[in-house]
Amino acid sequence: MSTDGLPVADRFEVWREHVLRTVEPVTITCDDPARFTARFSTMVLGPVRISAHTVSGLAGQRTPRLIRRSDPETFQLVLTMRGRATLVQDQRVAELGPSDLTLYHTSRPYRWLAGGHESSDALLMSFPGALLPFARHQVERLTATAFSGRDHIGGLLANALTTLADDRTTYRGPDAVRLGTVLMDLVTALLAHRLDAESVVSPASARRTLLMRIQAYIERDLTNPRLSPAAIAAAHNISIRTLHRLFTTENVTVAAWIRARRLDRCRRDLADPALAGRPVHATAARWGFPDAAGFTRAFRAAYGLNPVDYRAVHGRSNGNFSGPDELSRAAPLRATAPR
Repeated sequence: MSTDGLPVADRFEVWREHVLRTVEPVTITCDDPARFTARFSTMVLGPVRISAHTVSGLAGQRTPRLIRRSDPETFQLVLTMRGRATLVQDQRVAELGPSDLTLYHTSRPYRWLAGGHESSDALLMSFPGALLPFARHQVERLTATAFSGRDHIGGLLANALTTLADDRTTYRGPDAVRLGTVLMDLVTALLAHRLDAESVVSPASARRTLLMRIQAYIERDLTNPRLSPAAIAAAHNISIRTLHRLFTTENVTVAAWIRARRLDRCRRDLADPALAGRPVHATAARWGFPDAAGFTRAFRAAYGLNPVDYRAVHGRSNGNFSGPDELSRAAPLRATAPR
């Protein structure tokens, strides 16, 4: 939904009514409706709903009267992507900038200020509290609390949500539910750390979250020639045996995962017109393949062409192929509700 094609005088009111129908009843005000613009998109991942919002400056308030009128009884996790915002709930104030996360509950009054004189971008993740392994009163201790979305579990969650926002794939049925589970694992880990309640997280959720942390670590360290199962296990305070056991769910060994990710980075560079002048052997060495002949064999086995031929065929603006890391880190937005 976008206000771009609407008459200027109608834009704010149309968008306000849209929010009331699709999110929850809330009083929304705008200092300058004549300059108001907004865009809104949503996807459903089982019981989890993700929505992307771009709005110019506005303020919102959910009062006890509006809660009695209609209450979806859900938590809303907010990721601010651009601009600034303020959330007030339960006598706490969260001041948010880009890549900050916060949480609120629709059953309790809140106030929200977004954008100021500039537009802002945010992603909202809506989910029922029953999906969390914590009592509601525990989670409500963290409403209107700012979390960093730049590192650790918060960084994994923010990356997962932004990947969803940028994707154009439609996910339905079991695939959509699985992606919602991935997101809930990350939310659970984020809140458990802040609540000091890791012990209540299910073993399966903890394993999935640890695997995502390890895959993100591998992705960041692909250029390191000393990257190995032993180094990865040591960095995460687990045994090598535990590390290998985690990757059995991916039906691949740790070494094969690293190799596949390095090959994909080489493939992307070879398809990038801006890197057309870089020798193939330099690209291979950058991503952990010091032996040119061995790299050529591995690349041909993975993609059906040798690196030189691949560059000749694909060396244009198509270097955005999604590798296995992107699905594991969470996956994609622009989806429709499962049918």
